[in-house]
Amino acid sequence: MNDLWLGASADEADYVFLLPNRPVLPSSVDASFLKKPDVSILIDLNGNHWRKIFTIMAKLTASRYDSWKEFRDTELLNKVGVAFSLDQLHNYTGTIFVVGNTFKNQLPVSSSAQEIGDVHTSFVCLPHVWCPYLDYRQFPNSLIEALREYILERKC
Repeated sequence: MNDLWLGASADEADYVFLLPNRPVLPSSVDASFLKKPDVSILIDLNGNHWRKIFTIMAKLTASRYDSWKEFRDTELLNKVGVAFSLDQLHNYTGTIFVVGNTFKNQLPVSSSAQEIGDVHTSFVCLPHVWCPYLDYRQFPNSLIEALREYILERKC
């Protein structure tokens, strides 16, 4: 379980989220579930907290912002990988969302990173995005939209 990875592999993922906490998994979890996890099962097991996490991930990464809910429920973990330790990312070359403060000592914000947002902020220097924990109190829709626009335009 130390190398837990959910969703799209490093070779397939468009984005990877590096999270500090792991969800509760089904008691009979196998490799196929980890590769293609069912978001609804994970939400049922973990409650509203993980629904919010998956929702913010979907709003940030859906190809069309107006389709984030359908994307979250059907495609999110086919396009996005979720890692829980920094050493899992050595071979990944896409965009990495470093979530919360847990990994900032190991992967500090680059001095050339662009600050995005007003009251709530993220820092971007692609391929890294240092962002708040995936909770609406820290990561409101205004920051999601600003960060999404910045990343999609690849300004960094």
